[in-house]
Amino acid sequence: MKKALCTLIFILLSLTAFSGFLDRIKSEIKWKEEEKPIFENVMVFNGKNMVQEKILPGNYEIYLFEVSYPTELYEKVRFLKSFSDFLEYTKKNNKKYSILLTKDFYDDVLELEKGDLIQSEYFLKEPASSLNYEQTERLKNLTKEIKVNEYKDTDQEKLNRQIFILYKILGKKGFIESNVYTELDKENLIEELNAERKKLVERSKDTPVEYFLKEDYKDIDLKDFSDEAKYKFEKDIILSTKIEDQALFPDVSLNVYITNFDPKVIEELAKKQIKLKRKILILDNELYHGYTYNEENTVIFTNGEKPLYYFPDYKIDIKVLRTDVSRLRNYDSKYKIGDFFY
Repeated sequence: MKKALCTLIFILLSLTAFSGFLDRIKSEIKWKEEEKPIFENVMVFNGKNMVQEKILPGNYEIYLFEVSYPTELYEKVRFLKSFSDFLEYTKKNNKKYSILLTKDFYDDVLELEKGDLIQSEYFLKEPASSLNYEQTERLKNLTKEIKVNEYKDTDQEKLNRQIFILYKILGKKGFIESNVYTELDKENLIEELNAERKKLVERSKDTPVEYFLKEDYKDIDLKDFSDEAKYKFEKDIILSTKIEDQALFPDVSLNVYITNFDPKVIEELAKKQIKLKRKILILDNELYHGYTYNEENTVIFTNGEKPLYYFPDYKIDIKVLRTDVSRLRNYDSKYKIGDFFY
């Protein structure tokens, strides 16, 4: 009798526990069904004005444009000019674009924001008398069109070559090889160039264009986590199995696009086992495509095999499109990533 009573109590407790488990599942399903996407409406340009458009369930493909940034000085100058013109075009025509910046491009933009020359132009700021052998040889390679025979192997030759490069960058005419240019002449040209570049900086902050920074994590060893400990690696990353801990990515104001990220960490992200401190994070990977939410953060997967959509009725994918800066305006981009994820 006592044994039967214990068995009955065990069965009742088990049923109660199972019932509670089912209730929790039903509650989560109901909460999930009631949760509404944050991207209900977006502003789009109808050809005349910006109007509000309701985002309906369906398939959406948003382009993230990756523009190749050159390495050679004069090509960089042409790129920056073309990019500035492109930004002016987007503002006048209310065109939306999501742009993926390389680290080199981003670093040069930071220099321009400080009112400085880009890094590959630093040797132009140096007094001609202070140029080392390597800088002098580079100067000659960039100014093969001129001889400067009158001042051969002197500081004046170096200075005139610096002046010539600045004339060329600014698109100015009237350079005379035999002139005795001064450091003050060079400073005035640099000020003129900085003023011209300031337009690019202002346009970059006052257009419908948004930016993402590309970071490669190929050589970063993201080890397994244990003992609820924090691990700190290069590029200022902190990852932890504790959900209250956060992963810190490069301290930049832009959203980040990561390549070659550890697949194990991506799996844990998809299962919400770790948290990443980055409002919008795009992960280039082979596992998933789609998006999910990680606490207050948005994680977007691109180029993966399996679909993963937090809201199954809204199948939103990001496609990276590599192109040249001069061809950007050939693409008509109705949406940008920030219309859906912010």
